[in-house]
Amino acid sequence: MALEDVPQFAPTTATQTARRRLVEGEQSNVLVQLLLGDAIGDAFGFGIEMQDAHWIREHVTKCTAWPENPAMKEEHKVNNIRGMYSDDCEMTVGLMKALMKAKDLQDLSENDLLEAWREEWLLALQRPKPSDGERAGHGSIKAFFRGETSLEEQKKGQAMREDPGNAPPMRALPLAFLPLEECERLCSLNADATHPHPKARAASYLIALAARYLIVEKGARDEIFDWCLERLRGSSLSHEATEEYLEAVKRLPDFHEFGLHLRKMPGKVHEVLCGPQPNPQLAHCRGGAQGLDPVHGVGSDAMRTAGAVLYLLRFARGCRDALLASVHLGGDVDSVAALTLAVTAAAAPGGLRCGERGGLPWKLLEELEGLEYLVARARDFAQWLRARGWEPSPGSSRKRAMRWAGPAKRPSAKTSKRRKVGG
Repeated sequence: MALEDVPQFAPTTATQTARRRLVEGEQSNVLVQLLLGDAIGDAFGFGIEMQDAHWIREHVTKCTAWPENPAMKEEHKVNNIRGMYSDDCEMTVGLMKALMKAKDLQDLSENDLLEAWREEWLLALQRPKPSDGERAGHGSIKAFFRGETSLEEQKKGQAMREDPGNAPPMRALPLAFLPLEECERLCSLNADATHPHPKARAASYLIALAARYLIVEKGARDEIFDWCLERLRGSSLSHEATEEYLEAVKRLPDFHEFGLHLRKMPGKVHEVLCGPQPNPQLAHCRGGAQGLDPVHGVGSDAMRTAGAVLYLLRFARGCRDALLASVHLGGDVDSVAALTLAVTAAAAPGGLRCGERGGLPWKLLEELEGLEYLVARARDFAQWLRARGWEPSPGSSRKRAMRWAGPAKRPSAKTSKRRKVGG
């Protein structure tokens, strides 16, 4: 089976070498950089997903190899090979396909999204060895895909939760490139298809807005909270608790002030960003080398996943910095890393900047599952956007490059007047 048709690992050393040439030829393709960043962040974080932040900060200090969780439960090791991406990237690709398949976006339905996500889930069953079966990851929706429960039961469970799961924001990136009115409507649809909850709708919209602001609008990082909050408040997805939370996160200092690998991050700061610590949502998880420690970090929580990503995007100084800072938060780090690295790679000049200072090592590209498949899907989506006049430009101006070269500015006491953005 062709590498472009089914996600798989590079079968030979020659194929790995060819990947370098493929990626080097796509440095200016914003959608390729976005999707590869999403997959690498997902795969890198997936190896240490739900591990304690303090353990990660001590043991994951470089991105020259895929990290491994020594306390991973045996049942989670099945079909879980380093370099594999999980449900985060898979459902993002599924959403891209649903958009491209629709004859008219106005007619796109929840069933259309679910069908696309299930098709992508079934495609994973066709992967050659060393893959063996369905893709690892997925939360409650997996029971629906398997036919073990009804969609209504799954949606009811999410609707009743105080903090719904983070599937809606983790797969929302493709919506960033649509006109704003379509983006708002489809962010709601994206959430309601599986997680009909106001926090999930707001989180879905926030991720799309953040990606749009940095990639399409080419905005300044230090204004990302103000820009996103202004549009969330003015939308049908406005949610008071989410907006109050974002205001609190906006006041947090640059994470570089917390020393090497966030080891000096105060507990109070971690709680503002990720919720109570150790995280009660992660009480069932195993932290530390022996799996005996409580887990500090962000849960599979729509609102806090979105807030953590905005916070990291505001201060990250490049792809390497974004990837490591994402996992140093602990907990559900694959979702945070996937989103943060995706937007950073798509927005910063040079994309992933493989082999360069501040960029990622080639090893992560060479050993990533499905690189050729992901490049092909990103090209398809870029072409679909181009046909509608929506494709983002790479925008490699010196002024824009400076925005990613060093620390972001702290907000001024007087908020500058925002420019009005159309669709």
